[in-house]
Amino acid sequence: MADAATIRKNTSKKAKDTPFEHFRISTGLKDLIGRDLITDDFVAVFELVKNAFDARAKKVTLVFEEDSIVISDDGKGMRREDILNKWLFVAYSAKRDGTEDADYRDRIGEGRRVYAGAKGVGRFSCDCLGQTLLLYSRARGNQVQMLEVDWRKYEKDPKQEFAKVGVKLGEVSLFPPVSHHSPKGVGTSLVIGMLRSVWDRSKLLELRRALSKLINPFSTKADNFKIEIVAKVEAVEDDRIKKLNDAREPDDPAGFLVNGLIENSILSALAKRTTVIRVKSIENGRRLETELEDRGDLVYRIREVNPYKRLKDAGFSSDVYFLNRSAKTTFARRMGVRSIDFGSIFAFRNGFRVVPIGNEDDDFFGLNKRKQQGQRRFLGTREVVGKVDVLGVPGFDEATSRAGGFIRSKHVDELITALVDKCIKRLERYVVDISWKDDFDKDDATTSRMRLDSSSAKIAQLVSRLAATDGVEVVAFNPDLVRIVDERSDSFLDSFRALELLAEKTGSKDLLASVDQTRARIEALQAAEAEARDAEQRSEARALKAEQDAATVRSELVVATEMLESERGRNSFLIAAASLDKDTILNLHHQIGMHAAAIQHSIKLMSEKLRRADQVPKEEIASFLDKVSFRNSQILTAARFASRGGYKEQAISRTDDLAQFIHDYTDAIGNAWAPTGTTASVEWQGKGFERKFKPIEVGIIIDNLVSNAGKAGASKLLLALSIEKREGKQQLVIDAADDGAGWAKNLKPLNSIFEMGVTTGKTGSGLGLYHVKQVVGTMGGTIEAMPEPYDDEHPGAHIRIRLPA
Repeated sequence: MADAATIRKNTSKKAKDTPFEHFRISTGLKDLIGRDLITDDFVAVFELVKNAFDARAKKVTLVFEEDSIVISDDGKGMRREDILNKWLFVAYSAKRDGTEDADYRDRIGEGRRVYAGAKGVGRFSCDCLGQTLLLYSRARGNQVQMLEVDWRKYEKDPKQEFAKVGVKLGEVSLFPPVSHHSPKGVGTSLVIGMLRSVWDRSKLLELRRALSKLINPFSTKADNFKIEIVAKVEAVEDDRIKKLNDAREPDDPAGFLVNGLIENSILSALAKRTTVIRVKSIENGRRLETELEDRGDLVYRIREVNPYKRLKDAGFSSDVYFLNRSAKTTFARRMGVRSIDFGSIFAFRNGFRVVPIGNEDDDFFGLNKRKQQGQRRFLGTREVVGKVDVLGVPGFDEATSRAGGFIRSKHVDELITALVDKCIKRLERYVVDISWKDDFDKDDATTSRMRLDSSSAKIAQLVSRLAATDGVEVVAFNPDLVRIVDERSDSFLDSFRALELLAEKTGSKDLLASVDQTRARIEALQAAEAEARDAEQRSEARALKAEQDAATVRSELVVATEMLESERGRNSFLIAAASLDKDTILNLHHQIGMHAAAIQHSIKLMSEKLRRADQVPKEEIASFLDKVSFRNSQILTAARFASRGGYKEQAISRTDDLAQFIHDYTDAIGNAWAPTGTTASVEWQGKGFERKFKPIEVGIIIDNLVSNAGKAGASKLLLALSIEKREGKQQLVIDAADDGAGWAKNLKPLNSIFEMGVTTGKTGSGLGLYHVKQVVGTMGGTIEAMPEPYDDEHPGAHIRIRLPA
């Protein structure tokens, strides 16, 4: 048996005597790289628009007539030899071998260095759109070249060779009218005839939307490249819709126009309405900068080493937007399509879209697969829109099939990892872990809910964890969102510890000063609490004898309590309305001592500032008065509780029937302390609403509502309680309505009544309703001033509060 070397030697001798043969190419190739490869009309238009871009056009016009489409650009045009050696040379791309602009660049300088296409088959998109083609093109200093192609000739006989089918190439002196081009201009016009599909109004509008996503619609940079659609048959309908739109708000158009320049309106639809995370490579790809912004407000900006070596030369950047329900509603009105139908995260290579990545049915980045592992823990393609941008460097190549996306490679895999780890997961930590925890935030177009103490504390913890991560530098954060919350909040200590860590990591002098000042307040409060506990222990010794004497009375009260508890929803503090027991007095001492110490500490700090500084900012004085006023409200409410002998732990959270508590507090305490001539009542169907709350906070809400009604001259205040169910979750709705003077006519916007210093009357301080809003926010609810009265019997002010279960 002959060995391999002998076989190769004999084969080599025979090959020398055998002439070379050549592949023959059938006319069927036309379909393989044309209609069979590019099966979507929009993708075909994309390819031809991208060719205009690569020809350095500043504008391309798409003209739709009865049975033709004209695609005309003002690019560099083609000479006769360009058409012969490039356009008619199948699968050859001068863009790929670097000769496309060899002479052109000498005349214009560097210019754009990237190309949208480089396969050499995009020109066959003309076959996808129509059966015939007239190409007109002129390069500077040359005549207009005219190429005529009849694609039907390639379909007659598959045995005929591709190169044997002739096309006509000639010259004309000017661009003809049919080309829709400046007669003496430079550029190219494609007149595609005998169209293969119908282009009605709905399809043209869909094309507009698709073209708006072709060139990165998320870019903030102005691009000189313009795309315009001209369809004379739709001009009358466009005029009708334009008149309707002129009479409406921009966010609520009556319809959309076919004719005109393609505008990237998505940024205006998303601006200041969404939560967006932006990541970009900086310092020549060595580092990444990440910025999180929520509805127009910066949350944080960080920098870190770029761990993705294959992305360092790729110009990687990404913007991902999360749309809450409010943003989705605005998006649908502005864009004429729901966000889930618009698409998700699009990929752009050299500034042009890579189809089909980002389509509504595409999961290129695996977001939906992740979401299947936890619907409430992860974001899917239905909840985000955005883009990822890379340059056309090796490793980021498009499939020849123009709807095939990227060719999978290690570079592409690293791109997916970067998008998920640096964008999606960090966005989830904010949206899922913070924003979604607030049931009312989904309907808010601002960050007002995120400024509440509970949310702000979570944001502070998020930023401090980033600061503690190795290699991460916190460059900036929003002090209105990342802050030490008020010490009366349950989240106070969590926010303090987070800011303490953040101050240490960032070295911010302002933050360190704030932390030191807060630490001093904590020590003062702890000292006040210790003093209150000592007083409590001394009181216990003195009250021992009274305790023994009261044993018999308490035994009787126990029996009475058991009888009363059989009645649904009766609150414990109604039982002992006639007496003050030892526990109530001790608790009152404790609460008043703690709040009085806090007031004393605030006064001391302000006094020191007034002595040191020539002038203290107005905002700082207002903040001081707010804290003192709120502490005073807590003392007053605690005293009112104590006067009725119940809820001895009114400052501690408990789970109970909130609706029953509001009814009983209003009846037993609210009316007892109401302004003269004002009576409060509760309208309630008796349905229970159990949730966790602090009795003293609910008392502050009711006390301020009653007080406010009295100041407005009301004789009666109604608290109408109802329970609603939204998205499977219960809410307690409190409609507070009185028969007083109502809202002032100059109060605009109406909800400004809840701002510090805004008052409903001449005698008010402007703090009562501000405190109500603070407490409602702490409870996770919303408050709104209603423009219409509640009913005929209560024609005055009307306030609606919603509290989640």
